[in-house]
Amino acid sequence: MGSVDLKDDEILRFFLERSLFSARQFDIIYRRVHGRRDEGISRGAYYRLLKQSREKVEGVVYSMLLLAYIGALDRSRQGVLVRLLEQVDVISQSDAIAGDVIRDVIDVIDRLVRSMSRI
Repeated sequence: MGSVDLKDDEILRFFLERSLFSARQFDIIYRRVHGRRDEGISRGAYYRLLKQSREKVEGVVYSMLLLAYIGALDRSRQGVLVRLLEQVDVISQSDAIAGDVIRDVIDVIDRLVRSMSRI
């Protein structure tokens, strides 16, 4: 992938596998966020993927808002989502986390995400 090695980041791999983004879209987003230009791809393909990625990011945010609006997300857990986002940011900044701790973190995140749905 070049910009980030998925083989070395179990949490990142877990998130990507469960996300709505393709690996290529993720790569475009990652490079864009970190100020890197994608190489080895034509300009046209790059801008097409960039546009698709932007639209998908916006769609994910609007989907979360829609689900909250209609009450499909457990209201008591919405604050947990904000705290979870903050913790994920902290984890992403960490240099090294032990393998067993990573599995525990993934399990907790998975349980929290599953518990948010009222469907």
